[in-house]
Amino acid sequence: MKRFGCFQLDAANECLWCDGRQVPLAPKPFAVLRYLVENPQRLVTHDELLDALWPETYVQPQVLRTYVLELRKVLGDDPDEPQFIQTVPKRGYRFLSKVIAVRADAEETDGVSLPGIVGREAEIEKLDGDLSRASRGNRQLIFLTGDAGCGKTFLVDTFCRRVCGEDGVRMARGQSVEGFGGKESFYSVREALGQLIAEEKSGQVLAKMLPAWFGKRTDTEARIPALGEICEAVEALAQGELLLLVLEDLHWADALTLDLISALARRRGNFKLMMLVSYRPAEVDGQHPLKGLKEDLSTRRLCCEIPLGPLPRQAVSEYLLQQLETDVLPAGLASFVHQHSEGNPLFMAATLEHLQGQNLLVLKNGHWQLSTPLAEIELGIPDGLLGIIEMQLGKLNDAERRMLEAGSIVGTIFPAWAAAAVLKEDVADVEDAYALLTRRTRLLNAAGQDELPDGSRSTFYVFSHGLFREALYVRQSAARRADRHRRVAERLKSLFADNEANVASELAHHYEAAGAWKEAIEALQLAADTAASREADHAARELLQHALNLSENMRAEERKSVEGSLMRRLRKYPELDPVQTA
Repeated sequence: MKRFGCFQLDAANECLWCDGRQVPLAPKPFAVLRYLVENPQRLVTHDELLDALWPETYVQPQVLRTYVLELRKVLGDDPDEPQFIQTVPKRGYRFLSKVIAVRADAEETDGVSLPGIVGREAEIEKLDGDLSRASRGNRQLIFLTGDAGCGKTFLVDTFCRRVCGEDGVRMARGQSVEGFGGKESFYSVREALGQLIAEEKSGQVLAKMLPAWFGKRTDTEARIPALGEICEAVEALAQGELLLLVLEDLHWADALTLDLISALARRRGNFKLMMLVSYRPAEVDGQHPLKGLKEDLSTRRLCCEIPLGPLPRQAVSEYLLQQLETDVLPAGLASFVHQHSEGNPLFMAATLEHLQGQNLLVLKNGHWQLSTPLAEIELGIPDGLLGIIEMQLGKLNDAERRMLEAGSIVGTIFPAWAAAAVLKEDVADVEDAYALLTRRTRLLNAAGQDELPDGSRSTFYVFSHGLFREALYVRQSAARRADRHRRVAERLKSLFADNEANVASELAHHYEAAGAWKEAIEALQLAADTAASREADHAARELLQHALNLSENMRAEERKSVEGSLMRRLRKYPELDPVQTA
């Protein structure tokens, strides 16, 4: 185990940890990080990294940049003022942080084991501690935050089920509803407290102190209770027994509900009150009153936050074992589901459902098996996620959607210069537009900068989830996608003039997607030459064979000469000569 900053790198189990929580990281970026951590404080060249990590496989040097960008996102590293990974232009990278070797067992702590919930044990343990403090008269306010599908509701359900059976605990749970915020004040609060009416003691308190809601309907029927009246009623319920007040989806709450939460958090007195409130940060922009409320209460140490991030691969594996009711998973299934869901619980469940629904994962003779090799499965967007993805994209205006569609042409991670080429706009203007977009929506994040061959710098951006990129890509017409891929290819070729070999594979990809078969084949041949120069014969053979397959799309008179040239080049590698393998 090696420690740097707040991170611990477990090479034996290929895991990265931060403050006791596992940080999701794909195998290839992890391999790059591991090598840099094992060689700190010195320059590690591009060639050294490639030779050390992929000695038998040809990998374009440009791919390293993508992995380092992902590492910077995970580590929260600023490329302009790096704390961990420093880029040495045109040479390689240097790991700056001090690395300390520690015993693996020194980091182990006792956890809780809960049936039906995986990957959230630490959060449940934190809520248990908050509940214990509240039971001693120290009121607690906990903000449970996370994007749609991260499992907030499931976590609250699990915690409430545990609390429900405890003596001396009252529980009231309400939920804000989209569109009700400006129509009915205190909607979620009234719903929550109304659940306590059936209890004799609680019902008496509510009927007496909040007659407008729970008393006999007379002249008070149309009156909304005052803020102070509701506070006093809640505190009366939290005197003898602990009151757990759960308010969900606070991003849709009305202003008076937020005022109530603020007042209850600030009031003095030892009451056995625990407030657990949840919201989606993506729905809370800079103008939303909830943002200012939480920041103010955090500054005054009157609340705490439990953010729900993506689940680690091990939690995904545990989930699959539970859902499939098995002790053994098909090889690679957990990694496949984790990669495509990126640890989002909702996406994870939808991916599993999709695999089963399409009979890609089947039960035979009591064992789960894959009917199709994982490498051949094109998952696309599972049906169960179409609604939530379309809902998120539906909140974009036309200009924002156009910007995101431009980035989706390149991939989940894309540079601003490529989007500018797609849009035929100035790079600086495009970067300004993306800066506004990253502040307004959580669909996109900045991922550092890179120096281009002409000495200029371009910002990279990353979609918050690959499925959002997929949805934005497929909604464009085939003709529009082809035209945009060609624009990126031509700009890439211009940027790397006289050095096209460094980006030959990327050129081939964009030309192929554009249907420019001649240019794609030329780029693949250039990539094959580069691979051969590194004695990566296997990679060179695959690139040439792919070029030969693409030639079938050309007109007959063009195809004949191209096929002849490719066949002659393939004869340098007789084991893959198509004549011999036929």
